[in-house]
Amino acid sequence: MSFPDPLPSYWPPRRVSPRIRHLWEPPETELPGIVQIETLRFEGSENAAIAVTGISAYSVGYEIFVIRRVRPGVPESSEDLSHARWHLPAGRKSFQIALRFPGGSEVISREPNPEVEPDGPILRPNGGYGTEYSSFSRYWAWPLPPEGTLEFVCQWPMFEITETRVSIDAQVILAAARRSVRLWPEEESPLP
Repeated sequence: MSFPDPLPSYWPPRRVSPRIRHLWEPPETELPGIVQIETLRFEGSENAAIAVTGISAYSVGYEIFVIRRVRPGVPESSEDLSHARWHLPAGRKSFQIALRFPGGSEVISREPNPEVEPDGPILRPNGGYGTEYSSFSRYWAWPLPPEGTLEFVCQWPMFEITETRVSIDAQVILAAARRSVRLWPEEESPLP
């Protein structure tokens, strides 16, 4: 295969300044181990579906991939404004996801204060994209779960999905975390 010559850059060279990376953030010096799971489909409604479609495990935490689908042509409700399903506060507030760990402790997805070390597990949005009828979201969970049954819990009242759960054995995440690949020493990544 013959790739074309790279285009000349019109941007000035980028200055790389050290970034403080906290221990509870996704590692930037390793590749994840992939968790071997089937699609974990939550109980849906007539017009919407939600599923965990993948998990990537790192040495300190794991990333969860969630897909939400809305049946094309579903009329907009008074709460829903065209793209509010994914982008406006009504759409974001309506959908919630959480984790329930072995032993009964729970964490609900939210944006933590980046300046404060968490006093317990975190689950936070970590990117995604969507169209009017489909959304792909990533969530970062820290730390790795303890052994036992890990439950994913969600609800989406906008589409009449009340609290629903799916679960896996946390051992599959722990095993994948052991397969993550450290690329460079952590010392090279600026830490606080």
